[in-house]
Amino acid sequence: MEQKENQEIVVKPKRLVYLDILNIIAMIQVVALHVNGIVHSHPEIRAWNTSLIVKVLFYWGVPLYLMISGANLMNYRSKYDTKTFFKKRFIKVVIPFLFWAMVMFAYRLKKNLFHTYHSFAEFINAFLSNEEQSTYYFIFEILGLYLTMPFLSLLTEEKHRKTLWFTIALYVIFNATLPYILLFFKIYYNYAFSVRIGGFVIYVILGYLLSTQTLKKKEKIILYISTILGIVWRYAITFYLSKKHGVVFGDIWSYKTWYAFLGAAAIFVFVKDSKIVKKLEDKPRLQKILASVASCSFGIYLIHVPIMEALVKFLKINVYTWQYRTFGILAVYFITLIPILIMKKIPIVKKLVP
Repeated sequence: MEQKENQEIVVKPKRLVYLDILNIIAMIQVVALHVNGIVHSHPEIRAWNTSLIVKVLFYWGVPLYLMISGANLMNYRSKYDTKTFFKKRFIKVVIPFLFWAMVMFAYRLKKNLFHTYHSFAEFINAFLSNEEQSTYYFIFEILGLYLTMPFLSLLTEEKHRKTLWFTIALYVIFNATLPYILLFFKIYYNYAFSVRIGGFVIYVILGYLLSTQTLKKKEKIILYISTILGIVWRYAITFYLSKKHGVVFGDIWSYKTWYAFLGAAAIFVFVKDSKIVKKLEDKPRLQKILASVASCSFGIYLIHVPIMEALVKFLKINVYTWQYRTFGILAVYFITLIPILIMKKIPIVKKLVP
């Protein structure tokens, strides 16, 4: 049957395999950092040395999520209007977050893990400062980015591409590199002299650009070498100063550093252009499995910490052992993945783990 002349044909956008893989990698990295939480204290013990290795090798979970958001959402206007955009974000992020935040409040109050709130204002302040679960800070960051997305979406026209790349270059120089070089020489840097774009916003822009453009071979080589140098630099400086002063030196752990920025870009580009991704494009069954697992990442993020804490408590796990801090990463990930997969099959409940 012929289509009517004025009838619109809605084409469902093709799901990108590499974004699903990046999504899974990012979540595993987040879990790895939390399983190796001992990196934040006691630099004098031997276990801390290896936990720092995990810290520098699994550092890019949050930046990768931001880049994935940029790749998926910055051009949302080509798919639906701004009202629909906010409606989708509310259903997919805000509702699940509010539910699990209340669950965490109830859990921690029952366990007397913090004081009882004597006023509604105290409770709201606790909620806004993530007292129920410190890792939920990222939710407010991502919600702020969603509020910014209508503006960012206006920059996706081809005529703005060079300007966006120029902004990225300026950010790397004046926000992500120069301040940390001067810090090493104990020279104060006035951040008023910098690109006035938040570190998380710049990742969104970078993710969009890299998802719509392929880097040249020389550019990739420079990116990969810079990432390796950044890993070595970050480990060496943190290790040396932490051992020297007996206190963990975390001044260079920001996501706004050049090595965090370039490292996240390197992982994104490597996965996007890998031969494995190209092979998977011809295997619909594997694509479906990856998509299913990737769709669980937000649910895993919301509940993996209490599950991790429960495992440690009930199995009496020594968190300082190398076995827990290595094999425990995938153990926590998959043990959390299973209930999320089950919940996603249950009507209504699945809306709490979208």
